[in-house]
Amino acid sequence: MSSRLHCMTVLAALLIFRVGSAADNRQVPISQRGVDRLSSSRGPDLLGAVLRKTPRGDVVMAVRREWLQGSDAARLKRMDEDRAASSTRIWRRLIERIDAWKTALKPDDPLLVSLSLERTRVVNQLKAVEASGRVPATRFVLISMPATDVSSLTIQVPARKQIALVAWVEELDDVETRSARDLAAELAKMGIDPATASAESLWRDVPAVEDDKPTWLVRRALKTIQLVEPLHFQGTGGLLVAVNGKKPGRGLDQPIDSKVIGDLLGQVLGGNLGGDLGKLLDQLGGRPGGAKPGGVGLDPLLPAVRRAESAGRDAFRVTRFRHDVAGRRTMVQSEFLVQLDRGEWAVVWQASETIMVRARPEARKRIEGDPRVQGLLNLVKGLGLDGGDQAIETALQFGAATQEGQERIDAGFLRFRDRYSHRLDGPPLWWGRTIRTGEDGKP
Repeated sequence: MSSRLHCMTVLAALLIFRVGSAADNRQVPISQRGVDRLSSSRGPDLLGAVLRKTPRGDVVMAVRREWLQGSDAARLKRMDEDRAASSTRIWRRLIERIDAWKTALKPDDPLLVSLSLERTRVVNQLKAVEASGRVPATRFVLISMPATDVSSLTIQVPARKQIALVAWVEELDDVETRSARDLAAELAKMGIDPATASAESLWRDVPAVEDDKPTWLVRRALKTIQLVEPLHFQGTGGLLVAVNGKKPGRGLDQPIDSKVIGDLLGQVLGGNLGGDLGKLLDQLGGRPGGAKPGGVGLDPLLPAVRRAESAGRDAFRVTRFRHDVAGRRTMVQSEFLVQLDRGEWAVVWQASETIMVRARPEARKRIEGDPRVQGLLNLVKGLGLDGGDQAIETALQFGAATQEGQERIDAGFLRFRDRYSHRLDGPPLWWGRTIRTGEDGKP
């Protein structure tokens, strides 16, 4: 090879290397990443996971400590100084609250053991900090920013954000700057599917928080339902029935009440037949006489709230089913409410699922095996109604879809509940709206 040709070959190789290096170092657009971005007029952009955005634009974001140290060390230093000053106050206040709570419980209450263990943890942590003068660092910090300081905010779609969360759980490198596709590929090599993997453990890696009185009441309720299942209303339309807790042979395996099937049969039969069946079910005790949806303009949860108040409960769940027979889909919606004060309730958690109706043989068998449903189906068959067999078939398919929706909803509620089972000083709690039980029932 001539010296001139050799030089050209070396030059080409260097150019290829430089181009490749430039491509490798090129910044990944935020639209391809899994993390959220918060731009502020006070400091560099923040990369992390937005936990909350209020209607007026205030933002709370979780940011990895190590990344923030490299991006904005001055901010992290100020935050650590503030945390050192507030943590001991938070823990002393928490000990007082635990002691007051324990005093109000009966001697055989199962919560006493759990609260005693939590008190010991907090006391030991407080002693360690007072002795060393240092608050243990958490993997993530929480940054609260008022709307006036937010220049722009990019929140990723849930699927991409989930990839980043799972990547943090698995402690992958440079989660903030890599593309979601790149992170997903590395997770796949580890045998992890981010779509199904849990990221709930990240909630344990945030600093202690101080609750105001309403938030403390909500946290108490969430701690209580770890051991005692809350009152739970279920139903369709204006009918809400208080259901028992899980029992052998019941629970998630048979959640469909015969009244749900009865309502579906009435809808499928339609016209006079549907109306006649509804009246017959009323007479047979299928629903309380004259039960109707709440008044126009009233909150649909208000009847359940008033019933919970009358029963002396301070927390409950309500799950409602709505069926679109023409569209062959069923909607399941559920909420968890906690009493904040006399006549005031917070909707602490809510979720909904829309399930398309299709053949679900195993679920259908479980529903048909329920003695309550069997009696209703036998009644409809015995009446010899035109279209009765098709109505039964459709109702059972809808019942199976409703069962699937409720199972998904219940799993989500348990994840939310368990998020607050590990400690009483975090993670932070928020809720959307409140309901007041005044005469007009309006929030």
